Amino acid sequence: MGTHLLRSARRQHNLTIKQLADVAGIGASTVWRAEHDYPINAESRRRLCAYFSKTTCELGLIQEDQPASQLPAPQAAPYISLSTPAAHPVLQAGNRSHAYEEQVHQRSANSTQGQHIGTWLALNATELSSLFEAGWSLDEVLNSLRVVLRSAQGLPVGVRQKIGQLKDILPNSDRHTSIDERVQLTNAMRQGVAEGWKRFHTMRPSEVLVATQAQLYLVQQTHDLILPEYRSSLYAALYNLTGAALFYQGATEAAQRAYTQAHIAALEGADIWNLAQNLNWQAISANSHGHYDKAIEHIEASFRLINGQQEEQLVRLRAHLLADWAYNAALLQDGNCVEAKLEASSSFLDALGPAEEFDRTRWYQVAGSCMLNLKHYSSAIEHLERSLSLLPSTWINRRVLTLVPLAEAYARRHERDASIAVAENIITLLEEIDSSLLNQSFYNYQQILLKAFPRDQRTQTFVESIRHHPLLA
Repeated sequence: MGTHLLRSARRQHNLTIKQLADVAGIGASTVWRAEHDYPINAESRRRLCAYFSKTTCELGLIQEDQPASQLPAPQAAPYISLSTPAAHPVLQAGNRSHAYEEQVHQRSANSTQGQHIGTWLALNATELSSLFEAGWSLDEVLNSLRVVLRSAQGLPVGVRQKIGQLKDILPNSDRHTSIDERVQLTNAMRQGVAEGWKRFHTMRPSEVLVATQAQLYLVQQTHDLILPEYRSSLYAALYNLTGAALFYQGATEAAQRAYTQAHIAALEGADIWNLAQNLNWQAISANSHGHYDKAIEHIEASFRLINGQQEEQLVRLRAHLLADWAYNAALLQDGNCVEAKLEASSSFLDALGPAEEFDRTRWYQVAGSCMLNLKHYSSAIEHLERSLSLLPSTWINRRVLTLVPLAEAYARRHERDASIAVAENIITLLEEIDSSLLNQSFYNYQQILLKAFPRDQRTQTFVESIRHHPLLA
């Protein structure tokens, strides 16, 4: 079979499937279907013809009302068995048992289902391929998919069909969504959000943002089916996660808009957990702008919401808030407050194990940063190295957040070689993360290093080499 006329026209214009879909105002899956001789609707045909200034015949487009006999039949992949009829002369002679007939029927059904699923995979792989054109690696695409699939795998069949509008590919009857399916859907969405937060410290901000936007779309599309008591919490958690990803990308204004949406959603659902988390993220944002007093105000407000709560996640959050309080107090040079808040935070962690959000490892990191800001450099190095020794290698964001102050502490203690050795490890991690926020913190460290060793040749050479790095320049 020769090249499809539409594909030839597309290639003559140097367009990918996604690019053609965008300029024509149709879906990429529609273009793929047309190029593989599947029927598309009249409006899609009209738009493609208008873009190329050609007729349907010139583009080889199949009309929906074309007789079925004229449509090309999909080619079924042959089923290859380790035990073929040729190995069974008795069966070849026509004495096939009823069980064998059923087996053949089941194989035929499986083959048909395989065709449907294969077509579905091809359509969606075409859509996802645009991520490769945007510079994503296969691992990065799969990282985001793992988070999204945590939500999608719990969707009832009917709901999945409505969202994907794939009834023509995976046919099934429309039916009322039962309460059991709504519970299943709600739990799947909650697990997906939890998975997103769990992977926040192991994924690039761009991956987190893409996965979160996909989850948000699923929640929006199934809004009326999600149990009412959980809707606002899902929105609040996803908007908070969106804000966190945008914040690490350096898009502070967009992050603040997401935090505002999260705050409203949490208030509507009387969701203390997400409201407290939201206030803490707003404190982090205020801190990044040098508004340390404002950051402490947000932290105090968050702490009041959950003070006295004994649930494990709320106890952990209280420890987190107290540590962040200490960090901002250190920037304000309030040593007494730092000591009190760090001690209070530590007391909550005695009964808690490791967790991505906050644990003993993170406490050492924050305590080390506090000591650095208070100019207690030896104590800072001790705490930060202790944190690194306990930190899982996959939590790359937190490793950078620990390594940067460690490199700075060594520089301020005039240990040049130790500082640069730590900094060289940071470069490798920053290449993986691609975070504007963390890149900026590393740039700030370089200025501190130059100030500590103003006329040192090795320092000059090291900083100059970073300036030629395409990601960190």
